[in-house]
Amino acid sequence: MTLVEGLTRVEVPVDGALIHARVGGSGPALLLLHGYPQTGAMWHRVLPGLMADHTVVVPDLRGYGASRVLDGDLTFRAMARDQVSVMRHLGHDGFHVVAHDRGARAAHRLVLDHPGLVRSIALLDILPTLEVWARMDAALALSYYHWAFLAKGGGLPQRLIGADPVAFLHDSLTGLSGPLEIFDPRAHAAYEEAAALPSVVDAWCRDYAAGATTDREHDLLDRGRSVDLPALVLWGSKGVLATGDDPLEVWRALLPRVTGGSVEAGHFLVEERPQDVLAWVRPHLAAAEG
Repeated sequence: MTLVEGLTRVEVPVDGALIHARVGGSGPALLLLHGYPQTGAMWHRVLPGLMADHTVVVPDLRGYGASRVLDGDLTFRAMARDQVSVMRHLGHDGFHVVAHDRGARAAHRLVLDHPGLVRSIALLDILPTLEVWARMDAALALSYYHWAFLAKGGGLPQRLIGADPVAFLHDSLTGLSGPLEIFDPRAHAAYEEAAALPSVVDAWCRDYAAGATTDREHDLLDRGRSVDLPALVLWGSKGVLATGDDPLEVWRALLPRVTGGSVEAGHFLVEERPQDVLAWVRPHLAAAEG
């Protein structure tokens, strides 16, 4: 399915996975990482504005979409390592990152584990993983119920979702952002196609299980560690992040040069308000490039 013209498909073997990506545009390298329960298709509404002056690389995370995980490792550390391998395979030893949701968590791990590679980072609609777990009160647990459900282990969530994976996908999308109409039908079809694959559902569950265990252990070892690079944080004014502490202040201890603000949207702000996202991201990238 072609959502944006001018992209070339690549398949990159990496340690423990096979990563599917699309590449296009020209200029400084820009890595775009999607989140749950989506694929790289989520970026289609902002790609034309980014490809005008950047070489964009749009992968599916390991286990998601058309990418495959071969070793069962769905930690953010593994996801980050994948992207370093992909970018080096494509000839990029330095690059910018713009990332949403689970992809943004992988991006944060990337700048911690691979210092000096990332020239700037933009994180969309997340707080640090440890902060989310620390703030998990009744209200947040109802909004983010999938954090615990998918992490349950033992194959139970896989079996339950497998009874009607598309319905579960729809609940995940609408529960975090609003009506399905905010999604382009072609992108929505791509998400449904991926959700129908048992391997993708299994990857969702293993991802969140790692997020509740191993990823937390990794983050605890790096607690308080900051990374000094240009950083942008955006969040949806209609979403969960708008109801608590200022996300910029939460992130400032980890990314001291952070700037950003809210976009009038729910969780899936890139698809709901693409021009507003571009209005933040493009100046951020330009400033980072000097």
